[in-house]
Amino acid sequence: MTSKFFNLKLLFYFFSFFSITSVYSQITQKDNIAPSTDKHWALTVYGGWSNYYGDLTKSRSPFATNFQLIGGNIGGAFEKRLSHRIVVRGEFGWSRISGDDNQTAEAGSFEYDRNLHFRNDLFQLSALGQIDILPHLGHYSQRRLVTPYVLTGVTVLFSNPRGKTTENNGSTWVDLQPLGTEGQGTSTTKPKYNKTVMALPLGLGVNFKVTDRLDIGVEWVTRFTATDYLDDISKSYVGDVFFGGNQLAAAMADRSQESIAVLTGEQRQVPEYKFGPGDKRGSNNVNDGYNNVSVRVRYILSKNKAPKDLSWLHKSNEHYTPISLHANKVHQSSTRENSRFAKYQDRYSIQNLAINTEGSERSPNFYYGGLIYSTDRNDRKHFNKKSRKSYYNFYFAPLHDLYRNEQTRPIAIDTVDLKGFHHHSAFQINDHQIIATMYSADLPNQEVAQHKLYMMDILGENIWKEEKELPFNNEHYSISEPTFSQDGNTMYFVSDMEDSYGGTDIYVSYKFKGQWTYPINLGETVNTPGDEVSPFLHPDGTLYFASDGHDGMGGLDIYESISKDETIIAVANLGSPINSEYDDYGLILNNVKRVGYFTSNRIGGKGGNDIYQLNVNEINVSRMLTDEHENLFLVEEMKLKGKVISKDTRAPLPRILVSLKNKETNALITKRTDSNGQFEFDISNESNYEIFPSAFGYKRMKATQISTVGMFGIGELEQTLLIESLAKKVKLYGKVTDKKTGDILKNIELVFISPDENENIYVKSDNEGNYSMEIDKDKKYFFFVEEDGFVQKNYAIPDLSKFRTVKTMKYNIRLEPKE
Repeated sequence: MTSKFFNLKLLFYFFSFFSITSVYSQITQKDNIAPSTDKHWALTVYGGWSNYYGDLTKSRSPFATNFQLIGGNIGGAFEKRLSHRIVVRGEFGWSRISGDDNQTAEAGSFEYDRNLHFRNDLFQLSALGQIDILPHLGHYSQRRLVTPYVLTGVTVLFSNPRGKTTENNGSTWVDLQPLGTEGQGTSTTKPKYNKTVMALPLGLGVNFKVTDRLDIGVEWVTRFTATDYLDDISKSYVGDVFFGGNQLAAAMADRSQESIAVLTGEQRQVPEYKFGPGDKRGSNNVNDGYNNVSVRVRYILSKNKAPKDLSWLHKSNEHYTPISLHANKVHQSSTRENSRFAKYQDRYSIQNLAINTEGSERSPNFYYGGLIYSTDRNDRKHFNKKSRKSYYNFYFAPLHDLYRNEQTRPIAIDTVDLKGFHHHSAFQINDHQIIATMYSADLPNQEVAQHKLYMMDILGENIWKEEKELPFNNEHYSISEPTFSQDGNTMYFVSDMEDSYGGTDIYVSYKFKGQWTYPINLGETVNTPGDEVSPFLHPDGTLYFASDGHDGMGGLDIYESISKDETIIAVANLGSPINSEYDDYGLILNNVKRVGYFTSNRIGGKGGNDIYQLNVNEINVSRMLTDEHENLFLVEEMKLKGKVISKDTRAPLPRILVSLKNKETNALITKRTDSNGQFEFDISNESNYEIFPSAFGYKRMKATQISTVGMFGIGELEQTLLIESLAKKVKLYGKVTDKKTGDILKNIELVFISPDENENIYVKSDNEGNYSMEIDKDKKYFFFVEEDGFVQKNYAIPDLSKFRTVKTMKYNIRLEPKE
């Protein structure tokens, strides 16, 4: 009973320790975001010494050591790191333990008189969990120089205690368990003890980093076993008679009368008494255990390469970076003559937007009739006290404000799932989903964490809910800046993964049967030994991106891809004024490629990075910004004229509101038709519009779509709009009752009269007092009753003209009886 209670206490301490350590591991993570950890394999070999504690030792403490009877231990292990603190290992080994009353007990004591000894070769197989006290972060080569740890788990061991016989019995080692030295195996009430034993290991250790792949460590582990027979001693003597003719079993069970210690050969004092049946032989209340102290050599097997230097994604590009500071652009110094990069400059104009601040604004993308972008503008809500700067956060600005370049107050996207991250960029895939690039910074031992993609559901205009990470996310490289095809089945993104040509490359993935294919590098036509960033896939299939590895003006330049048979065969620099000597990147274009937005840290901005609006004044009919100068056409002013007519009567309708919305700018203009039902708007080519009429008493009509894309040399468009009036008739129904008593009045004839026209409507209530009739809602009616017993007067009914959308109305009639 005492032994079982002791084991239960050990289990309780073990689980309490493991729970506390796990909680500590969680709370030491910043913002609940686990740092990047290289999950590598390792092979360990070890050797050292073992020490037993049990019936043949002075103390049963795991921390007591009997140096006279130390044995050896050797073994090996495979390890797998699961996280920044947790390592699991499978371990196999051999340990020799031993004990001898003659060497450890004082003359005259019970133990000395007992004169028992044993030797046991333990073969053990363990599953262990190691918890590092100090976390490991990053690549295995970046691990700490000194890593202390604790460990626990479970051990299965094969135990076979042996004893050495006297010279009369051959002076040899024999297995003790088959002899049944305490009567085991002689009956069903005394079964033999099991040689296969479970044990609970608890230990401490420390690893010292020697090289990138090699550690040397020291480890102490104690194992609490589930047996009291590691030493073949537990209960009481059974007496020589019990063994019958088995003289060897009797000799090994009671060795008190031997005059020579068989292990040392020393003379010993033989006690005057001999132990009899039932006399104490062992403790019978505490299980045996043993310790291992080992020196361990650990070799890391991982093929994971050390992370590259921080790519462009992770570096601050907020400051002006002249061409001379770009090492991989030295060969371009001869390109400072601008003739090659100025050939498109008359086609474009750019302007710095009012949303820019002294902070840094970057990564614009279209979102719900506006722009979503990232900024570290100084607002107290997102201020990072440690770095004395604000986090990058997403903000939204409506397009109509941007087109007028008015100072507006952008709306912060304060979704709970985004907190604790820096926000890099976001791309709206459809009305229900958005994908965001985010990363965490100021983590321990890391400047920044890897960029990751998060697919989110759009619950409202500025309300997002995190759904899941993309399968490409990885702790060893960044995935960033995605752009999608219109059908949502093709995705381009930026990464600095291992097969890149340089710092960051552009990759493509395709959705197949609901899953994204493995990323494919776009190849050397697009990617270079430099950095390629901020891809944008236009709805017409043209890919735009930025690079500092192609021939350019300096820093990052923006390029247009040229395709043939859906394969990119070349890229073209957009030139000045879009590109400059500084970093220009992140270009997006509207559907007709007349207006775009991009990021630049050029001189003349308001802060580090600013967002600029690009106006394309001239474009080729091919819709390629870099096609030669043939077939160019301008943005031209036009007139949109028309009239609004009734769908019922086909007659023109005066004073009808007509609204025109520019779908490119979200600008809305509303006018009234003149006395002839006509309207006129100023429009331009290269735009998409929707127009719709509205008036009181008429249905809300579906907007008519008008496109002027590709038109030139046309000064005027005409459009006729139809509008349908609401229903004029209304069904009036209810009950006819006595005003005084409330009784239902059956078969009462009512006469409804319109004073505007000679129109009488006769209605009679039914057997339940109900009536119904259809009247014109634009006319005012009254009614009277000629039935005897009721006051002869006119009754007015409500004016229904103000209820323009009502088709039925309940009106209970209460007739006044005569006194």
